[in-house]
Amino acid sequence: MRGHGTPDRFAQADGLFQVTVAPFRGSCNDVLSQAIRVAGQGSRVMIAQFLNGGINQGPERATRLCGSLEWIRPAIDCCLVEPAAVSPEHRQAVNAVWAVSRQQLLSGALDLMVLDELGLALEFGLLEEENVLKVLRQRPGALDLTLIGSAMSEAILDMANQVTRLRCRPSSVGSLNPPDPQLNVK
Repeated sequence: MRGHGTPDRFAQADGLFQVTVAPFRGSCNDVLSQAIRVAGQGSRVMIAQFLNGGINQGPERATRLCGSLEWIRPAIDCCLVEPAAVSPEHRQAVNAVWAVSRQQLLSGALDLMVLDELGLALEFGLLEEENVLKVLRQRPGALDLTLIGSAMSEAILDMANQVTRLRCRPSSVGSLNPPDPQLNVK
């Protein structure tokens, strides 16, 4: 018997591989909130953002929250939005984030890993897709892995247990597009 009366014959739970794709920025807020909530409950969590830099960022300057969450971003002072604007320094910074992410992903030390805009980093040619796919296939079975972003390759989508495609559409309340006053809708 293991702890809490769990018989040895029960297998360890499989981790969930989730992908969320959204064509608009800000779609990661729910996933990031969940990661912080899980870390606050004691789970070991890492968030890696591949295209959002900032002042005093980089894997060696990770932000630590809740005692068990590590958040890394590339050591660049901008957000990468166009592949044509990517410099060798940007490429190096993104690869540094991937190196730390890869090591942590394979270590078995995490309960949840969130990779933000990994798909777009691949699309921009900042990382080698075959290398990334190989690492994703080797992840520990119990690791919950969540990828979020505006682009994701079919190969990654095919690996996921769950794929969510968010869309942005106007609603009657709190719409992103206010009603047309010419329509005189009451």
